[in-house]
Amino acid sequence: MGNFLQKLGARAFELKWVIVLVWIVILGILGATAAHYFKSPTSAIKIPGTEAQKTFDRYGELFPDEGKGSGRIVFYTADGQVRDHATEINQLLARIDDVDNVSAVISPFTNPKGISDDGKTAYAILQLDGTIGSIDKATTDKVESLVGDARIQGVEIDRGGDLVRKVPDEILGVGEIAGVLIALMVLLITLGSLIAAGMPIITALVAVGASAAGLFSLSQVIEVNSTTPALAIMLGLAVGIDYSLFIINRYRSLLLEGYDYKTAAARAIGTAGSAVLFAASTVVIALASLTVVQIPFMTTMGLTAAATVAAAAIIAITLVPAMLGIAGKHVFRGKTRQAIADAQKRGIKHNEHAPHRSGWWKWGNTITKYPYAIIAVAVLIIAVIAYPVKDMRLGLPTDEFAAQGSSERIAYDRLTDGFGAGFNGPLLILVENMPQTSQADKDTVRNAAMAEFNKQVAAQTESAQTAIQAQMAQITTPEQAVALQQQIAAQQAAGEQKKQEALVAIDRQVEQYAPLVQYNQIAQRIAKQDNVDQALPVTTANNGTVGVIQVVPKSGPSDAATGDLVNKLRESDTQDNVLDNTTATLGVTGTTAMQIDINKKLSAALPVYLAVVVGLSLILLVIAFRSILVPIKATLGFLLSVAAMFGALVAVFQWGWFGIAEAPGPIVTMLPIIGIGILFGLAMDYEFFLVSGMHEAHQHTGDAHKAVLRGFYQGAKVVVAAAAIMVSVFAGFISNHDTTVQALGFALTVGIFVDAFLVRMTIVPAVMQLLGSSAWWLPKWLDGILPHIAIEGESDNKA
Repeated sequence: MGNFLQKLGARAFELKWVIVLVWIVILGILGATAAHYFKSPTSAIKIPGTEAQKTFDRYGELFPDEGKGSGRIVFYTADGQVRDHATEINQLLARIDDVDNVSAVISPFTNPKGISDDGKTAYAILQLDGTIGSIDKATTDKVESLVGDARIQGVEIDRGGDLVRKVPDEILGVGEIAGVLIALMVLLITLGSLIAAGMPIITALVAVGASAAGLFSLSQVIEVNSTTPALAIMLGLAVGIDYSLFIINRYRSLLLEGYDYKTAAARAIGTAGSAVLFAASTVVIALASLTVVQIPFMTTMGLTAAATVAAAAIIAITLVPAMLGIAGKHVFRGKTRQAIADAQKRGIKHNEHAPHRSGWWKWGNTITKYPYAIIAVAVLIIAVIAYPVKDMRLGLPTDEFAAQGSSERIAYDRLTDGFGAGFNGPLLILVENMPQTSQADKDTVRNAAMAEFNKQVAAQTESAQTAIQAQMAQITTPEQAVALQQQIAAQQAAGEQKKQEALVAIDRQVEQYAPLVQYNQIAQRIAKQDNVDQALPVTTANNGTVGVIQVVPKSGPSDAATGDLVNKLRESDTQDNVLDNTTATLGVTGTTAMQIDINKKLSAALPVYLAVVVGLSLILLVIAFRSILVPIKATLGFLLSVAAMFGALVAVFQWGWFGIAEAPGPIVTMLPIIGIGILFGLAMDYEFFLVSGMHEAHQHTGDAHKAVLRGFYQGAKVVVAAAAIMVSVFAGFISNHDTTVQALGFALTVGIFVDAFLVRMTIVPAVMQLLGSSAWWLPKWLDGILPHIAIEGESDNKA
């Protein structure tokens, strides 16, 4: 592969303007396609195949008007009663009802359960056009404006649910830009030239632009989660800069050895470019393997991120040599340019020895002198950082964990205080295959309605008779008696008309409520279960054969007791009891049910995912290093980094340390598996670039100790620079408005820092020193069947 890449580098250096034009055309085509087919990302999380998702999807099919987005506007008054402000509240709701994509508004004053028992809290329900998590921004902005402009004396108004847009308006903000600027400063320090430092930034931007445009080009046919483009940009910037840095750093080293510019560019692509492709392949494997989880949005996320990394690697080995060709001798400046000119006059001379007085040589020497102590201290530090991982809780992003003081969090807390802890997380019970509404059900409703009707008629008749008797007692003339008789006749006629109207209304009520009779019986049985506050039938369809019951737990959505209730309702014995052993079926969905099912799905998928990722990567590492122990050591080091990453994540985003998280709460459910995939790939990058130097030195010298020192010295500076760049880029995303992106940015910042500086730059050389030559042991039978591939083209480029 080294020879092919070397030829590719030479051609790209020669055809520099053609290569640049090709990438400009590719970006133009992708950009135009993305603009034409663009569709906004969604914040909804769907997990096909789980009971909660299947029940919710079936609910949407049977009740299409119910399975759409919705929100609540919450009204609260500390003094007096909400009813005192009914006129002003209804006027506001009327204005909101006129907003585009607001299909219905249910006032708290027409909803029998819309006002709390103490009368201080009320809520209006808004039905919105569009699916959950994908409500039009113009709609949410207009509702926010109307609520914000409303001035009802003594009443606080807040929004919750889909009325609060959870998809950030921008992907990149000040923090992300600051991260790139810090990366540019690191590049300037490392490469010593603005032109050279600018090249990795350009390649990263091209990779990000191509991947983001490619993603949105497909957004009409695939659902794009709001986290996906941010993840692609995050990785595109990080690896795009790093991969180009590795190549340019090697290019500079080759120039200082005396090679001419074209040959140096070609050999840099043949050596460092080969390592870049190996490193990128581990990241691509880790990210593409997210498909084994079989969750669509994670598949899209993984493949998009993998495509971004692949694009960054391809751009690095094609666009970088083209830019080097354009820059020519101006790529470096000052002393570096003069040193290059002197080296080229002197002739080619390989730099085999590292200066013993350099800081990296001294640090490497210290590690190899005291390997046991170094390993112990590094592991102890990692253990301290990782300690909080024992308390990790997973959950979905809901209003319960929104930032304190935000409208959605205030609305959530008001509803909890006014209506109970379980009000914000009701369970939906979908019942199917019930018998059609029977005549007995209709008779039950009719008898109840007629009993109430007769009671009211009797009361009104008694009142009318009392009034007439009083009037009769006051009659003194025949004319008064005639007038009273006429009045009585008119009242009897009006009463008969009202009676007929009432009977028609009762008929309507029978048709409306008779289907609910059998569901009310089921709801009464559910209400007897532990931890149920109330259970009420909501709606039916298909002549009463399907229906929905809303169950409000006594506990909150994230409480373990609510999860226990979900599991209890799913048990066959419970279902037989509440369904009275009929042939009907019962499905449970809702926020808590979704959370339980997602955790089960991911827990089942994680071992398979790790087996695929680690297995394929171990094979690749064995082929690359022709060693058994080096890949195992690399994987064990990765586990240390993962533990530290999640320990720090729990401390900051769950416990709330340092005030970084606006609303500490459970870690977003899918973040661990995504974080593991990304960190594994990137950790193997540093393993490649650091250990490949040791491998090459051991092949040339046969001295394990010198190989560790020389390889460490050769790789340390560029690995530290690359890690500093990645940490800067990932840290920039900690200020992102999307809490998932923010947490992922923080996790990767810590993970990369620990992996690069504590694992790869400290533990790895210490372990390699202890292993000695046995680090490169490989069974002969395995050596005979493995393909021979040079990581950095050593076999192709020996001089």
